[in-house]
Amino acid sequence: MAVVKLLPNYENDCGWYKNLPQAAAKVPLQGFVKADIAIIGAGFTGLAAARRLAELAPDKHIVLLDALTVGMASAGRNSGFMIDLPHALNSHSYTTDLTHDHNIIAFNRSGIAYAKRIVEQHNIACDWSESGKIHGATSANGAKSLVSYGQGLAALNEPFNQLSNQQMQDITGLNYYHSGVFTPGTVLIQPAAFVRGCAQNLPANVTLYENTPVTHYQWGSPNVLTTPHGQVSAGQVLLCNNGFAQAFGEQKNRLVHVCTYASMTPPMTTEQQQRLGGDKSWGLIPAHPAGATIRRTPDQRLLVRSVITCNPKLSYQQINMAKVKVQHQLSYKRRFTALPELEFEHTWGGLLCLSGNEASYFGQCQEGVFAAVCQNGLGVARGTAAGKLLAEMTLGHDSELLRQQLDQSGPSWLPPKPLSDWAVSATILMHKIRAGREA
Repeated sequence: MAVVKLLPNYENDCGWYKNLPQAAAKVPLQGFVKADIAIIGAGFTGLAAARRLAELAPDKHIVLLDALTVGMASAGRNSGFMIDLPHALNSHSYTTDLTHDHNIIAFNRSGIAYAKRIVEQHNIACDWSESGKIHGATSANGAKSLVSYGQGLAALNEPFNQLSNQQMQDITGLNYYHSGVFTPGTVLIQPAAFVRGCAQNLPANVTLYENTPVTHYQWGSPNVLTTPHGQVSAGQVLLCNNGFAQAFGEQKNRLVHVCTYASMTPPMTTEQQQRLGGDKSWGLIPAHPAGATIRRTPDQRLLVRSVITCNPKLSYQQINMAKVKVQHQLSYKRRFTALPELEFEHTWGGLLCLSGNEASYFGQCQEGVFAAVCQNGLGVARGTAAGKLLAEMTLGHDSELLRQQLDQSGPSWLPPKPLSDWAVSATILMHKIRAGREA
């Protein structure tokens, strides 16, 4: 049996997760279980895959394993943007291949549509808001990238609005932004509430085991997954564990592991809301990829996400979180000058899995083993769409979207360590320097 050397290990520090009502975790796996299909990872991808498998094959027993409680790991730690449009983390410009971009849009929107169906079917309280997103530039220099962004949207025949400084202030209450671009298709959610709601409403033929990391595996007929207190035997296994797929021998020397960080305030008082002004809920992405993402949530909290670090060991336990919080406070105080007294209540990090060419891995790894991983930091929509399609592929279904996913090249090869880690750290530093007022 092969040993799994990297396991998710998060503190209970995420504001999204900690602000949820307390719920009893599912019992960890105890003893031996035989399943038709086992899924590793109960994030956006794994939950979508489990549901779709159950819908298409109600006679099959599906086991879903998560190393932590659902919502504790990366799926509950992002900024909650379910983005429909092409969106590269290192650029706001588009490729010149319009067919490729239209395929990405169709793929992302299929994930959003599937997620919406689940939310409506089970009345999941996750602050689902079809309010779009803003790309905000803090200077004329930053606004130049938004020109390229707008040109790409126009070429794709996608709707967007240019926003002036005054319009940005009317929406956000902030007189910090030079200009912006609004696109209507993004959905904003409370990410931890969404994945918990999906987990609590799984079909009857899906058994979820939380706090059940896979510590050893053996591919074969059947596949065998060993956990601290049990074992699963399954004819088919789906890897839906993003960067941790590397620990199962997949995509070695092709995945980049970084961490981004966020801080969240307590809810604003009525007086503070009036002082800030602007819309009651919105989400803003910076013009520069190393800038600060800002959200005003429906429960009137303010969130700042910025700071990126290279984390090849898939953990941020060695990061100085007090220093991260100070950087977030600087970003906050530059923007929210009307609310200088508001302090952060939570600060946390979340892992992203990236590739050098911004491609995901999707398909059959070997006989009976499938994977949908490396969502390049956009797993809310992409992960949901990929999980649904992976389930369909596993059961032998076919569709145009599925064929498009299978035709993609996959993550590109990276130089060996430590060269690749040095290159990633250098790129992060370069972006940080160039971000300027966007940070």
